[in-house]
Amino acid sequence: MSDVLESLNGLIIPLAGKPLLLPNVAVAELVAYRLSQSASSGPEWFLGWTLWRDQQVPMVDLDNLLAEGAEPAAGAEPRTLILNALDGVTNLRFIGVRVWGIPRARRLTREEVEKVGEGSSYVLQRVQVAEEAGELLIPDLSAVEQALDQSGLLRRAG
Repeated sequence: MSDVLESLNGLIIPLAGKPLLLPNVAVAELVAYRLSQSASSGPEWFLGWTLWRDQQVPMVDLDNLLAEGAEPAAGAEPRTLILNALDGVTNLRFIGVRVWGIPRARRLTREEVEKVGEGSSYVLQRVQVAEEAGELLIPDLSAVEQALDQSGLLRRAG
């Protein structure tokens, strides 16, 4: 097999709970945390809307949605991670996620990643990565998009 299939450029994303593991291509940009409109209704995991590149982007609290919630580390500053949508939901191009720090780049090989548990509603897989402390979550971004769509929030914004 080629090197392309044997390795992945990933990002370890700090949440208040367990960190995420995402491929670089899932991330559009990391920006300062601010809401252009706070949530006045909707599920607990919906934070509101942020304005990014002249677009209203829904903001999600993955700690709450993944039920992995914890208090952020003392002094941790929230940031907004803009994720590329997977094109599964009409009129949803990006999703904003509140994160608690700066993502770290990590080149991963198959040998460095080990399954350590089953997924759940919004988690595809729980993994352990060589030389990383603790479990990492690989989120099901398609399920997050569907949750936004099913909540009716996207229709209200459009």
